[in-house]
Amino acid sequence: MSGSNYLRNLIVAAGLCVPPAHPVLRREDWFLHGSNHLQSYVSSLAHHWTNASDGSRSEEIDATGTAILREFGEGLARLAATGDGKPTILKTPSTENLESLEIMFPGAKVIFLIRDGRDTCFSRIRAGYDRSLEDSARLWATRARLMLRHRGQHQKSGGAPEPFRVRYEDAVKSPGNELDRIAAHLDLQRDTSISVDTENLPVFGSSEFGHGETGDFTKVTVARPVDFNPVGRWKSWPRVSRELFHDIAGDVLVELGYEADSAWCTVPNE
Repeated sequence: MSGSNYLRNLIVAAGLCVPPAHPVLRREDWFLHGSNHLQSYVSSLAHHWTNASDGSRSEEIDATGTAILREFGEGLARLAATGDGKPTILKTPSTENLESLEIMFPGAKVIFLIRDGRDTCFSRIRAGYDRSLEDSARLWATRARLMLRHRGQHQKSGGAPEPFRVRYEDAVKSPGNELDRIAAHLDLQRDTSISVDTENLPVFGSSEFGHGETGDFTKVTVARPVDFNPVGRWKSWPRVSRELFHDIAGDVLVELGYEADSAWCTVPNE
């Protein structure tokens, strides 16, 4: 929500990338989320090609299917591109179908944004996306594990460069350092003459501001309040909530470097 929007706005404000040309895609594109349907389509084609008596070999059929998926990806990229020579930044809030990344977008530079799962759950529950902490923790753990597994597969395959990881908390606390890292990942020279006023970047999608008179949550853009701090909100949790999250996702929290062990569960809430 507000985390991925913040990072996207930060990258655009620094002049590293531009938002998509197509207005529908400027906030979230969801290109990968439904790519499993394209995979099913290609599998259906392959099934019919295999049954045809033209002597085609399985590797030729597989290569043709991959080529079709790549053409889909190139079409989507053309739809999003601005044509002014600067790289386009696309943002999706979903980890579904990560395996389609290299097939459909082989030249893309991928950035994984990860946020402390406890703050993520705090925000999602407050916004009304999840019914309970248990549901929210399981969802965060599943998505985080998908990103970690995807990264692990890269390390084993020795193929395309592994996805680049940015921690939301680092982008909030040290935006300049993270912009330098991102620029290096994108093989771009950051123009340091462009001053990014991070304190005045708008907040979009925060659970703190999205509740209207009806109580329903709606993503809105607001000016950043002086006291806005999206990091560490989970510290108000009672011990029972901390232990529940730990039981579900504590191992992922440690693997991502947010905690060294389970001692955080016993710290009094703030």
